[in-house]
Amino acid sequence: MITDSKVNRRSFLGGSASVGLALNYSASSLASSTQNQYRSWEDVARKKWTWDKVSRSTHGTNCTGQCAFNIYVKNGVVWREEQQGEYSSSGDAPDYGPRGCQKGLSHSRYMYGKQRILYPLKRVGERGEGKWERISWEQAMMEVADKFIDHSVEHGPDSITCGLGTQMVMKRASYASIMRFANITGVQMPEAFAGVGDCFTGAQITLGHVTLGNTMAEIYKSKCCLVWFCNPAVTRIPDAHFFWEAKYNGTEIISISPDFNATAMHASKWLNPKPGSDIALAMAMIETIISDKSYDEDYMREQSDLPFLVRKDNLKYLRETDLPEADTDAKENRFYFWNEENNRLTEAPGTGTPPTPPPGTPEHLIPPMPSIDLKGLKPAIEGEWTVETKDGPVEVTTVFELVKQRSSEHTPEYAEKVTGISAKVIREVARKFASSKPGMIYAGYRASKYLHGDLLQRALFLLLCITGNTGKEGGGLTITNLAKDESALFPFALKNPIAAFRVATLSRWDYVHANMKEFNEDIYGKELADEYDHHFNESVKNGWFPDYSKKPWKMGIYSGTNAASWRSSGKRWRENAFSKLETIVTFATDMGATAMYSDYVLPIAHHYERHDFHLEPRTPFMQVIDKAVEPLGESVDDWTAYERLTKAISIRAAERGIKPINDNVIGVPFARDFTKYHDTFTDKGAIKSVKDVIQFLLDNTTGIQNVKYEELATKGFIRNKGSETTLHSKESPYFSEIYDNVREKTGYKTLTHRQQFYIDHDWFFKFDEALPGHKDPIINDGYPMKMLMGHARHGIHSMWRDDSFLLSLQRGEPDVYINPDDAKEKGVEDGGLIRVFSKSGSFIAQAHVTSSMGQNMIYMYHGWDPMMFRGRENFGAVVQTGGLIKPTSLAGDYEQLGWKPFAYEPNHTFHDFTCDFEKYSEA
Repeated sequence: MITDSKVNRRSFLGGSASVGLALNYSASSLASSTQNQYRSWEDVARKKWTWDKVSRSTHGTNCTGQCAFNIYVKNGVVWREEQQGEYSSSGDAPDYGPRGCQKGLSHSRYMYGKQRILYPLKRVGERGEGKWERISWEQAMMEVADKFIDHSVEHGPDSITCGLGTQMVMKRASYASIMRFANITGVQMPEAFAGVGDCFTGAQITLGHVTLGNTMAEIYKSKCCLVWFCNPAVTRIPDAHFFWEAKYNGTEIISISPDFNATAMHASKWLNPKPGSDIALAMAMIETIISDKSYDEDYMREQSDLPFLVRKDNLKYLRETDLPEADTDAKENRFYFWNEENNRLTEAPGTGTPPTPPPGTPEHLIPPMPSIDLKGLKPAIEGEWTVETKDGPVEVTTVFELVKQRSSEHTPEYAEKVTGISAKVIREVARKFASSKPGMIYAGYRASKYLHGDLLQRALFLLLCITGNTGKEGGGLTITNLAKDESALFPFALKNPIAAFRVATLSRWDYVHANMKEFNEDIYGKELADEYDHHFNESVKNGWFPDYSKKPWKMGIYSGTNAASWRSSGKRWRENAFSKLETIVTFATDMGATAMYSDYVLPIAHHYERHDFHLEPRTPFMQVIDKAVEPLGESVDDWTAYERLTKAISIRAAERGIKPINDNVIGVPFARDFTKYHDTFTDKGAIKSVKDVIQFLLDNTTGIQNVKYEELATKGFIRNKGSETTLHSKESPYFSEIYDNVREKTGYKTLTHRQQFYIDHDWFFKFDEALPGHKDPIINDGYPMKMLMGHARHGIHSMWRDDSFLLSLQRGEPDVYINPDDAKEKGVEDGGLIRVFSKSGSFIAQAHVTSSMGQNMIYMYHGWDPMMFRGRENFGAVVQTGGLIKPTSLAGDYEQLGWKPFAYEPNHTFHDFTCDFEKYSEA
C-alpha cells in the first residue's frame, strides 16, 4: 500500500537512518578537472559554443517521434542538445522536420537531476519508507537470483512477472534482450499494449489486424481529416505541422473532443460531444450518408461483409452448412450473397478457406490469403429473398439492411440529445466527409480506454467503409503500426527449444490477483459484478483465454515501466496485489513510485548513455540511439543488466545444486536448467555487449538498409526501404496489409475475409453488439462528474513530469481542469486546492479553472507520479474501472476473436465511472 511519508519523488535523497545515501557524481564520468575551468557564470557562457564531440541520438522513451538530435559533449558531460535538421520528404508531401520538443531539448538537464538512480539499492526500511542501503551490483544480482530461483522452483517461473513498459518496445535491442530473458526463464511477460488501454480491439474485430498506421505525412494527402479522440498539437509535437500544412493546402481538419484543446484551437471545426457519446455521433453520420445514398456501393460490395446474407430466423450468417446439399465437407466459414447479375444465390469469393494461422506461426507455414476479387459478380447490398435450407425455406437479407435498421436508431436528432451537438452540424460534417476523398480519421488511443471503445472503433470503420476510404492513401483510420518482428527480433529472442513466451493479458492478470470481482461488486453492484465474472470464467473454461488463477504471484521485475503510477484502479492494485509480492525488483533510470516501493532498485543508463536504435512507423527512417557519454554512477544498459542477472542465476543454481525444473508452455513438456541461462543468453559468450545485439537486428530486420551500427551512429538516421510515398509498402519494415487488401483484393484475416461489421457470435448477440451502436456511459449514483484524461504536453507518461524546468512552464504541481461554473458552485478558485473523490478513493490537486471544459466534466493530463501528490495518491485512487472487463472482449472460437496478444485482449479501461470534487484546505 502506498502511504504518506516525508520522502517524495523529488526529495528521496534524504537517505535512511542506517545508511546515508549520498548520490554524487564524483564516481561517474564527470571530469573533476572541470571545476577549475569555470570560475563564474561568465566563463560558462563564454564556453557555451565549444565542445569536444557531437553524437547522434534520440530519446528512447515511449514517444513515437524518434526525433534526431545532435548531442554536444564537453569534458565527458552532455553540454546541450539540438535537433538534427536533415530530414527529407515523402513524394510531394512536406518533409519531416523540424522534429523535437521541449522534453528532448531539456533532457541534458534532466539526466543530471536529483531523481537519477546511480547505484544498486537494497531496501532496509518498510516499503516506500525511503530507507536504502547502497550495495554492489554483484550483491544485488546474487540476492535477486536466489529469490528468483526459490520462486521458480517452488511455484514455477510463471509465478514471476517481468513487466516492461511501452518505451521498451521502441528500443529494439533492449526489447529483444528482455524478451530473450523471458523466453529463456519462462517468466510471465505482461503485455504493455492492452495493459495501458491502447489495444485497438475494434480494428481486430473488423479487419483482423491492428497495424493500420502509415507515416505522419499521409495526413497531407487527405481532403477531410477527423481528429477524433486525440490532441496531436500536444501529444504529437514533432508531427503536428502535418495537420496545419494539410489545412493550408485545403484539407478540412475537424477536431472531435469534449474539451477545447490545443488541436481544436487550430482546427477548421470543433465538435464537442459529451463524454461517452461519440458512438452516437459516428452512427448519426452513418445514418446521414445512408439516407442521402451517398455511399460507395462498389467498394462496399467488394471489400466488406455488407452484401453477405443473414438468416432472418436466427440472425446468423447464411453458411454452406445451412444448405440442403451440405455434406460432411460443407464449410462453416463459406458465405453467400445474392448476385444481381443472374438473380441467384452465389458463393462469396475467398470464403471457405482454412482459418488464419495463430500469431507466431512461421511465415513459410502461412498460406497466402484468398482473393476477394468479384470478377464481374455484382452482390446486392439491399433486399430480401427466400432460400432453401436444411430447415426448409428461410428468409434472408443483407448485413447492409441490418446496418440501415441500426443506423435508423441513431438519427442526427437522436444524436443531438445524446451528444449535445446540433443535428444540423452533424449532417453538415457527415456530408463533408462523404464528399471529400480521400477522408481520414486520425484516432488516438483514448477510445480504447473506454469500456465500449471497440464499438466506437467499429463505427468509425463502418463510416470509412461506406465512404470507400479504408486502404486508400490519405484515407482510412490511422493509429499505429508495428515493425515486422519475424525476421530478426523473434529469432533473437526465442532461444529455448520451445519457441514461445508467456505473455499475460494485464487487465485479466490484475482481475485475478487484485480480486477485482469483489471491487466491481462494491463499486457497480452485484448484478454487473456477477455477469462480468461469469463470462470471465467461461472464457477460461472454454479455452479462449489463459487461466491466471492456478499460480500465485510471488515476484515482480520491472523494466522501463512505472506500474505503480499508471494502473487503472491503481490504489486497489497496489493494496491488493503489488504490496503482497514477496520480491519486487525495479530496473530504472529515475526514482518513481514503483522503484520507491521495491526491494531492490538497479540503475539503468539514460538516453544519451547507451547504444540502441529506434524503429517507429510515424516516419520512414530508422533512428540511432548512440552513447554520447558514459553512464552516470554504476548505471548500465538493459542488455547488461539482464546479462548480469542470468549470470547470477546460473552461478547460484550451480553453487546450490539446483536441478532443472519441468515446464510446459505450449503443450510440450521440457526442462529449464538454471545453470545454462547465462550461456544461452550470451550464446556462450559470443554476445559480448548490446552492440552485438544491435548488429544482429540490423543485419536481419526486414525492410531496413544493410548498415553497420557505426555508420548508423555517424549519420543519425537512415531512410528505410519501401518509403518512397507516405504509405508503408511490402518492402518496408512495417505492415501494409490493409492497403494490400484493397489494392490487391486479398482477403482480410476475419471470418468472412472482408471488413466485417456483423459479428454473429452468441455473446455479441447477448449484449446487443452484433453491430455497433450507442450505449449510455456508466454513472455512479451521487457522483456527477465525468473525469477525462489525456497524454500531457510536458512529459512522456511519468518521464520528465518532475523536471523543474518543465514544471516551471505549467502550474508546478499536479492540476485538474474544471469548468468555471462548476468551480463557482463549489467555492473553488483558480489555483486553489481541490479534493477529487469517488467511491474508491481520493486525491488532492490544484484547480485549473478554464472555460475549455464543459460542465460536469473534469480533465487531468496523466503521468503525474503518486510521489508528487499529497498522501502519494494520484488519479489511480479515483479511477475505479480496473475490474471492468467487457464480456465480448473475452469471446473466442471465432476466427479474429479469442486471445491474441497485442490484438485481441481486454483493455484496461479508465473512464467508465463518475466522481466529484470539493474545495480542499490544508490543515
